[in-house]
Amino acid sequence: MTAKNIVLFITDQWRWDTLNKLGHPCKLPNLQAFREESTNHVNTFTSVPLCTPARASLFTGKWPHQTGTMDNVQGSSFYPHGKLHPSHKIYIERLQEAGYEVSFIGKWHLGAGTLKERGIKAYLSDGGDESLFPDDELEFATLRKTPFYGTITKGTHLDEKRVLKGIEELETLSKGDKPFCLIVSLPGPHFPHHVPADWVAMYDDLPEDYVPENFLPQFTEEGKPLAQGASYWPCQDTRGLDQQDWRRTAQHYFGFCSFIDDLFGQFRRRMSALGLDDSTSLTFTADHGEMLGAHGWFDKGPFFYEEVMRIPMLMRDAGQTSAAVNEGFVSFRDLFPTVLVKSDAALILTADEAARGYDTTDCDHVFYGYDVYQGRQFKFRGIRETRYKYAWSPHDLEELYDLETDSQERINRADDPALKEEKSRLLTLLFDWMKTENDVLAYGGYQLPVGSYIDGRPAHEQHDHQQHLNPALKQ
Repeated sequence: MTAKNIVLFITDQWRWDTLNKLGHPCKLPNLQAFREESTNHVNTFTSVPLCTPARASLFTGKWPHQTGTMDNVQGSSFYPHGKLHPSHKIYIERLQEAGYEVSFIGKWHLGAGTLKERGIKAYLSDGGDESLFPDDELEFATLRKTPFYGTITKGTHLDEKRVLKGIEELETLSKGDKPFCLIVSLPGPHFPHHVPADWVAMYDDLPEDYVPENFLPQFTEEGKPLAQGASYWPCQDTRGLDQQDWRRTAQHYFGFCSFIDDLFGQFRRRMSALGLDDSTSLTFTADHGEMLGAHGWFDKGPFFYEEVMRIPMLMRDAGQTSAAVNEGFVSFRDLFPTVLVKSDAALILTADEAARGYDTTDCDHVFYGYDVYQGRQFKFRGIRETRYKYAWSPHDLEELYDLETDSQERINRADDPALKEEKSRLLTLLFDWMKTENDVLAYGGYQLPVGSYIDGRPAHEQHDHQQHLNPALKQ
């Protein structure tokens, strides 16, 4: 059935395994129910495990090196200042020009106020007039600066306000005479993991020794790139965390996911009550994942581990009533072509874009890249197949993992003679793709040392982020 309306429910830093790993401790009853009426694209990967460039690729359909949006912009962590250039038209602008009513609620992270500048209605959003984290009204029983978790005892979480505004906007749009595109974009469960106490308490039964299977003390793995040998933002240095810190961090992260799951359930039920199920597609996804202790890391960074690369992607077509699974390898950047090709707005797509939709491709691999983090240079390009994952860098070590024998990605086999032919094959595929996408890295040239700033400062210097931090994080 062709969708008249399009709804995207986007989260930030949501791990794939919470929804897809059998026996996972995260409790997500509403999303599990939604999975039973949608298509689960189980091999979806982000284009880059960093908020701004991933979102730029989503809204433009281009790779970060093609938009120049390669680092975080306008957030509390960005250095230097930047934004998605207005010359790059986004899909929702094109939809609006085609006669759609468009509303955006929540996290934009592509330049403060730039949705408003593009003529898009934005609510409770840094794309309009608001900050991402105006949560000063909240009261906490526990508030820890690193790794930024807090148990909320009083006040309404801003993500709840955003979803309630999304429901209100859904009601308004459903009464109009235009087709609509509504985007509800939440900063959660990205840290700070500020979570209402009841949702944190749901995970009081986590084992006292809870850590991921591939946890080990930070910076102790051998054979890894230089980029993984240091922390580049204060929250990334986990060497001071003890067992209870890791357990409490997981407890708040899972609690945050369950809290958002409940909000999604409210939104989904209201959508049905408004009679929109047969005319509206609904997608739940995330821009990238979260390490949560894997390899000793918190948050994300300049690496391609499954914990940050693989993302949930549940897509319910208009009129869909039963579950389906698609195992094709697909990219976050092709989400809009996927939903648009099955909507009344399909004509706004170019032929190339339409061919990239998840249901029109049968790829057995996916590509991704990394360029900059917190103003520092990290050049990586990667390819992921069912069995092998390969990452190449012009100024750092290569990585090659056999996911069949090493699902935890502990052993870098880039120099293993037994995989020489596989590495050569993957490198050829990767460079063919880079050349097709006009990636300058495919043609050689000097690169600044790993981790050095784009303004020339050496890697050992540390930018002072404290002046930009949300007041709640300074406590």
